[in-house]
Amino acid sequence: MTMELLFENRRLIGENILNIVKDNGYTKSSFSRLTNISRPTLDKLIKGEVDSLATFKTHVRKILETQDMDEEQLLNYVPKYNAKKELVFALSDNAPENHVLKPNAQEMFGILEDIVHMCELYYN
Repeated sequence: MTMELLFENRRLIGENILNIVKDNGYTKSSFSRLTNISRPTLDKLIKGEVDSLATFKTHVRKILETQDMDEEQLLNYVPKYNAKKELVFALSDNAPENHVLKPNAQEMFGILEDIVHMCELYYN
């Protein structure tokens, strides 16, 4: 199996990475520290939005190493727990058109997202 095949299936790989994070009780922040992948890059991997094969290879190798997995196991990963109902959020769309969150706000929302994911693990 080649990294190119994983790259072609990067959306599925992203879902599998998120399932690995959830199944092992990590937060995205703790997983990014464990794998030495920045949080924004981890988010891009999970969403399947990494467009560079070289970047994808570098970071997927880090994940495979820390999880003691090979490419085939990552591609065919089966979650330990059944998929849970998605949480529903009410979002406001009244922000100015070109609004960008400040870095502190982005970090705080990232932490809040980690808390929501932890709640999903333990309370559903």
